[in-house]
Amino acid sequence: MKKIKIILDTDPGNDDLMAIIMALKSELIDVRGLTVVGGNASIENTTNNALSLLTYLNRVEVPVYVGNSSALNEISTSTEEFDEFVAHRIEIHGESGLHVTLPSPSVQPRKQHAVDFIIEEVESNKGEIILVPVGPLTNIADAIKKQPKLKEWVQSIHVMGGAVGVPGNVTKHAEFNIYCDPEAANDVFASGIEIKLCGLNITRLTSVRKDELNWLHGTSRGEVLITELLKNTFEQNSRRKSFSLHDPVAVLSLLHPNLIEWERFNISVMSDGPEFGRTIGIADTEGAVAVGVRIDSSLAKKKIAEVLAG
Repeated sequence: MKKIKIILDTDPGNDDLMAIIMALKSELIDVRGLTVVGGNASIENTTNNALSLLTYLNRVEVPVYVGNSSALNEISTSTEEFDEFVAHRIEIHGESGLHVTLPSPSVQPRKQHAVDFIIEEVESNKGEIILVPVGPLTNIADAIKKQPKLKEWVQSIHVMGGAVGVPGNVTKHAEFNIYCDPEAANDVFASGIEIKLCGLNITRLTSVRKDELNWLHGTSRGEVLITELLKNTFEQNSRRKSFSLHDPVAVLSLLHPNLIEWERFNISVMSDGPEFGRTIGIADTEGAVAVGVRIDSSLAKKKIAEVLAG
């Protein structure tokens, strides 16, 4: 069977770690490279986390490309909103971005910028590459802006982000990834590329409860690491009752799209004002974005575990 060629654009990040492991374990996915963006932590930390994870997994042949620090889009660093954003980020992901300790990287990132790699790889594989951004959309938007023909060359984009008609998670209006760079999100949603949006509508429903620490039963390096991550996450925040599998759902959408019910919307994002970062969806059968609105969450969690088990 022909593999699904992807570029995983990521800001590791606890749930990013799961998504990366999942993509690398799947026999149906060909990860052409990891492109890194700032978001869950600084670009320095997200890059280090990606390289350290590949070192831990003995998968250092997978190339890592450093991208943008993400706009945080121009949320002023002196504002109360920015302080709240940073507090949320640290509470969820910690200072480093991860709730597990990984070995020091045994490799360095490639010298080519992530945006240039995206353009070059997609051009070399016209119609075959699916972009899977599970962090802020800064790198993807920059690539489209730098090479508009990506709109013709990319097969599709599977985005983890947004909250269409449901509450946000970084503010009451906004989902984290979109909040980080709403202008980039608007550029991507308006690009005309086929987009599947895996937002909080479905990812929040697909979660591991505090009493499910043994959700993964295997002893592979990836499964052991994820179990440790979940244990540490719940220990560090005693109020937390569950861990949402946000980014793994985006990878799952490549493998089992029929587990998700999709509806067409035209999507835009508020880039200023009190609802900054809010994802606005207008239902339209001809809409540019297929939004995941419902998911078989128990089966989705089972399928994610199966992929992680390899």
